[in-house]
Amino acid sequence: MFIKICGITQPEQAYNISRYGATHIGVVFFEKSPRHVSLEEIRHIKEAVSDSTKLVAVVVNPTKEIVNSLFEFVDMVQFHGDEPLEFISQFPKEKVIKAFRLKDEKVFNEIEKFLKNDYLILVDSYSKGAYGGTGKQINKDFLYKLKRITDRFILSGGLSETNVGKLIDEIKPYGVDASSKLEVSPGIKDLEKVKKFIKIAKDKLGDT
Repeated sequence: MFIKICGITQPEQAYNISRYGATHIGVVFFEKSPRHVSLEEIRHIKEAVSDSTKLVAVVVNPTKEIVNSLFEFVDMVQFHGDEPLEFISQFPKEKVIKAFRLKDEKVFNEIEKFLKNDYLILVDSYSKGAYGGTGKQINKDFLYKLKRITDRFILSGGLSETNVGKLIDEIKPYGVDASSKLEVSPGIKDLEKVKKFIKIAKDKLGDT
């Protein structure tokens, strides 16, 4: 089961979300993001989560040095930019998530490269000039095409406590990832919405 709440900026919220049952908590290390946190803040967030929750750092086209610095604090790194397989293959496969923004059919060629090498992938909606956290849902035609290739993907993009149950029933992903639709402002979650989201996701994913 994979249930990730992303864009966390406060250790106190990380503490609560971890105890609600999130399997993964995401922090954004990308200065252009309104949810960006520093390495020091990431360290404090890591200290706040339980051992049963993995901390994931979301990056966009980072250097190798940045990734290695993040691995001092986090369990996994999610590459959310245009990073090629050759770059990502420098890091432990079991600690990597590769995200793809589904813009058009061309992206499936790149997805298949990573699937052939047994990487865990995440799919998100495409918005020009944004690398995620937009709250926009993916075109379902793309998701149905992806399902013909693999069942092992994390669904992201516009997920909330009000639609996650239906989307899991319909798409049957390996896992789910939510951020902006569970917020009161960028980086600050509505904990009641988060709690509902996690409960629904756990119930539904347990049935798939």
